[in-house]
Amino acid sequence: MINEKQLEAFDRDGAVTIDGPFSGEQIAAAADCVDQLLDRCRRDGGPDLGYRLQRTADFHDPELLDIIQHPALEQIAQKALRADEANFFTAAIAKTYPEPGKSFSFWEHVDIKYRTCDIDASPRRMICSILLWLTDVTMDRAPMMYRPGSFRVLAKHMDKNPQYIDNPQAFHDLPHLNYGNPHALLAKAGQITVCTTANIHGASVNIGTLDRKVIFMPFIPKGYPIRANMAIMDKMLKWHDELRPLLRPERRHILPELTLEAYAGAR
Repeated sequence: MINEKQLEAFDRDGAVTIDGPFSGEQIAAAADCVDQLLDRCRRDGGPDLGYRLQRTADFHDPELLDIIQHPALEQIAQKALRADEANFFTAAIAKTYPEPGKSFSFWEHVDIKYRTCDIDASPRRMICSILLWLTDVTMDRAPMMYRPGSFRVLAKHMDKNPQYIDNPQAFHDLPHLNYGNPHALLAKAGQITVCTTANIHGASVNIGTLDRKVIFMPFIPKGYPIRANMAIMDKMLKWHDELRPLLRPERRHILPELTLEAYAGAR
């Protein structure tokens, strides 16, 4: 599913887009499900809910679970993380509606930082995010913007100035380093982007006429203790318990077995 050249791009740039294993019918079914779960129109006559909607770790729809538990995603994560075993961590769905009259803009941040030794370890001590695009992504359809290789620039800085972060950090708060220019991440519906959110990245405005839909699915090496807000972790682990009986028996192993106490010990 991911070849050596693509793995080299992930290692260098922190992002690579590849063809996915899903049929057109599966992509259409997942997209319809996202439409139902992320409807910005208020049924009670109140104001709409905005132009970018997202839900994380709170859905159980078979159209989405069939995506999450697909063996190819686990295999891609294993390759990207240099791990014999990889666990599914969480999932989010996002839908970006057109904003008529808006000019193109984007907001940049990082979700986490790593040291070079974390990135280059085997298995890598990091999160690998897999993004499945449910629609085409063009320049006018809210492409994710990112700075290729910026995760490594930050890692070199971290090597001398170790400082982990547990929450997103805005671009203007990052050290002033040579990060390179932002690039737009473009894709076709059904393609997958394998990336790290330690890269400087951010969502852009949808200046076109069509919605953009995506599923975010972070994976971790088995046993890797995520450093995260404990309230978030509590929600994630409860969702894992809900998912376990819903996944096919032969796919339940992708869910991590770590407890909330184990995650707390990583802080």
